[in-house]
Amino acid sequence: MTLRAIVIGAGWAGEGHTLALQAAGVDVIALCGRTPEPAKAMASNLGLNEVRFNWQDALDEFRPDIVTIATPAKSHCEIAVAAARHGCHIMCDKPLALNAHEARQMLLAVEQAGVKHCYATTLRYSPQFHYVRRLLADGLIGRLTEIEWAQNGLLPVGTYYWLHQLDQGGGLLNQGFTHLLGVLLYVTGAKVQAASGVPHFPLKRVPIGPTLHDFRDLFNTPLDLEQAEWAAVDADFAFTVMLKLQMPDGHIVEVLTDSSGASLAGEPNHLLFHGESGVLKVSGPGFWPSEIRHLAGANQDWREMPIPQDILATLPQVEDRQQQQWNQLFQDFVADIRGESFASYPTFHDGWTASEIIDDVRSNRAWMPMPTL
Repeated sequence: MTLRAIVIGAGWAGEGHTLALQAAGVDVIALCGRTPEPAKAMASNLGLNEVRFNWQDALDEFRPDIVTIATPAKSHCEIAVAAARHGCHIMCDKPLALNAHEARQMLLAVEQAGVKHCYATTLRYSPQFHYVRRLLADGLIGRLTEIEWAQNGLLPVGTYYWLHQLDQGGGLLNQGFTHLLGVLLYVTGAKVQAASGVPHFPLKRVPIGPTLHDFRDLFNTPLDLEQAEWAAVDADFAFTVMLKLQMPDGHIVEVLTDSSGASLAGEPNHLLFHGESGVLKVSGPGFWPSEIRHLAGANQDWREMPIPQDILATLPQVEDRQQQQWNQLFQDFVADIRGESFASYPTFHDGWTASEIIDDVRSNRAWMPMPTL
């Protein structure tokens, strides 16, 4: 039997979810949006016949097997809890929720309903991180001792949007740290023992422009900065977060992450895994990894580590790298729903973990141990 899905959200993520579901052989039966013109245009481009503007009614009408949530975070909890009560398997984009309380509600709802749940921290699906995971598991640098990740870029001035508003799920902790944490847990197989950190607020205000319906339009919408009205930004656009990770063998690895979306230099950008017998370095421009290098010891030269063909061959054959990551995530999620073999994928538990850490950082609670459900 063909699985049936509805996608809630008619922006960039909604498009990505739809294409990924279709690539996995799922019948996307409806798209739910808020504004008729952009939602209908997207549905037409994606070959979808049904568009709805009330997601609650759509759940009752279509009774889908799968619901994907591609909206800003303010609506995530309400949608996920309702979809779980309908017995739907759920994929939710990041951040999972506005805060840890909502994330916990969502996790409990899907666990009580017994449905599959997936959380879209897709950066972990970059081929570089598949290879790093293998190299660490193979012991290339010996026992892991510490990790440091600097990720910086200069985001262009964009019109006032949910990204700038904490109560809508904006901020770099929600949009960037979630990805970083997802990568770290994937490549190491570790669990978070404790966290500490601080948010930073380098972006003070942005111009108010036309209403946007797609994240991709945020930085390319023409603005008259001299004539525009401006809105205050209350969301963090930089952060420093420290983690203590408990590795599978029980030893603790300390992690330093530092990220800014307002770095004039746009650097440094590197992820360093320090081990007892070497170092792995992942680097690349902006927020995307591009190369891996290995240092075997002191006074040695860095050696490039090309991604093996067997890893590249397993990736969805899609040119757009973000779409490739969505496709791989949905491929595993849908295979699990069907009872087929699948690779691991991030779940609501991972999203809840990230939300707990973000709440602690924003509340200046130092080295808080991870709670249990």
